[in-house]
Amino acid sequence: MPRQGAWSVYVHFPWCLKRCAYCDFATSVADRIPRGEYTAAVLAELEMRTAAIQAAPVATVFFGGGTPSLWGARHVGAVLEWIDQWAGLRADAEVTLEANPGAAETGDLQDYAAAGVNRVSLGVQSLHARHLRWLDRIHDAADALAAVDRLLEFNAAGRLRSVSVDLIFGIPGQTLGQLRADVAALVDRGVPHLSAYALTVEERTPLHARMARGEVRAPSDAATVRQLMALPGLVASGGLLRYEVSNFARPGHESRHNQAYWRGDHYLAAGVGAHGFVPAPQLCGVRYANSRHSGQYIDRIAQRQLATEFEEPIDAATHATERVMTGLRTAAGLDLAALESIAGPAVVDRLVARARDRGLVGRDVVVVDGHLRLSEAAWPRLDGVVRALA
Repeated sequence: MPRQGAWSVYVHFPWCLKRCAYCDFATSVADRIPRGEYTAAVLAELEMRTAAIQAAPVATVFFGGGTPSLWGARHVGAVLEWIDQWAGLRADAEVTLEANPGAAETGDLQDYAAAGVNRVSLGVQSLHARHLRWLDRIHDAADALAAVDRLLEFNAAGRLRSVSVDLIFGIPGQTLGQLRADVAALVDRGVPHLSAYALTVEERTPLHARMARGEVRAPSDAATVRQLMALPGLVASGGLLRYEVSNFARPGHESRHNQAYWRGDHYLAAGVGAHGFVPAPQLCGVRYANSRHSGQYIDRIAQRQLATEFEEPIDAATHATERVMTGLRTAAGLDLAALESIAGPAVVDRLVARARDRGLVGRDVVVVDGHLRLSEAAWPRLDGVVRALA
């Protein structure tokens, strides 16, 4: 049984129309996407994984990728039907589908909504032509805004419960004014949730290779910090509040699925490259990850073998450290009582004492209402604060 009494489920769909230069996710491009074959593999994996765990109502489902809106509503609906038959989707379950602008990828929203999707996360990333080319996106600003408007119409009609848009900032050459214009175009339309992520250059990506060859320059740390600190003010006119370092929402539109990750909840995951965290005896849980290669994944599942690439036992000490990292990412902060229930009072006492001894309290963190929170000025120093508390 998951510690929180309800399951969250993540399902990964690995295919895209084009792989972006900065992307380090388990994605690929194929001339033919084996939709039916992949659906059968995901359902078989879910059957095998749930044989060893206890069913509980499902509170959130997240279809990520890749571009899961390329999968088709019939296949997404088949996965949701299986999950509902296994443990029951809660009446208020949040079901998110990632999509990209453009009709070829967004698909028929009506069919996705009928299949059970009630929240769409749209990968806009930028509304500036030069930035979109730099990021290797295949849509333009008009495509993006048309997709946003269509999603908001569905939301207003009650066919969706929420809409989220992704932006990237810290793009080389991007000015604060350009970011302000991007945010304003979305907030003025009434977007209720915005995820704004600083561009990171991951190894194994085409962008990393281009930078290593000197073809493009690295993002400016100073500009990225200025943009990060400006974001709360840029979204304020739309009633959006920061609830996590990179996420802003109107009250009631926060991503419940992502909040489960930040709380350290158990969650089930299936699909190519998917990561899960499930209960285990005498442990806080076991983390696992699947193969990132679609062909290998499908072949192993067809042989009734899990495509697990690695497993990691998570004990109380490890889980406590991870909870510090994820809890401080949120505006609510780290729930010290929840941490104490996992790791014991001594761990909490040491954590608070370390924060005081290292001069973090009052400058970088505050203790309020039983939570250890990052101060507003310390958001750019989040990683350093976490290292100081580790």
